[in-house]
Amino acid sequence: MANKAGPDLLTVGSDRSASRAREDYVKAIYQLGAGEPVRAAALARYLRVSRVSVSKAKRQLEAEGLLEERSPLQPLRLSRRGSRLAVAMVRRHRLLETFLHRALHVPLERLHAEAERIEHVISDDIALRIATLLGRPRYDPHGHPIPYGESEPPVKPLATLAGLTAGMRARVVSLDDHDEEAVARLVAAG
Repeated sequence: MANKAGPDLLTVGSDRSASRAREDYVKAIYQLGAGEPVRAAALARYLRVSRVSVSKAKRQLEAEGLLEERSPLQPLRLSRRGSRLAVAMVRRHRLLETFLHRALHVPLERLHAEAERIEHVISDDIALRIATLLGRPRYDPHGHPIPYGESEPPVKPLATLAGLTAGMRARVVSLDDHDEEAVARLVAAG
């Protein structure tokens, strides 16, 4: 998901091709929904686009068979085909993050943005070759599971630090990688 995108994900920026937008939308629906339907408003907030952009994308994704056809007021649900594409994009992204971190020592806070740019131009074959090179890692450097199946269900969200009360103990196993500044602060704090 490109967080720097402006009001219309489908048309902003020179790298905003229709195929990239399609991949970003299905990946976002997959990650937000964790197997459940996603409301258009939540998707718009997550991708930082207008609800009109989501509505346009919904029609296109339905026409391509990536979303189940539903009434305009119902939440968005990926089709089998859409789920397969989303899993492939998540796999590419997380393998790229892992490769960039392990092999090139890219700092943790830069991994997400770098992988976002590259994930759209590599093939599944190259992603699986990277996986083999890395020893088929189970998790990316942010602690997110790397899916290797064709249509694996997303992992349900874990409890967050914000949900804990003072004095509770917790083990951090995963970081939200969308906020580079927050990741940098956490890395700096050890």
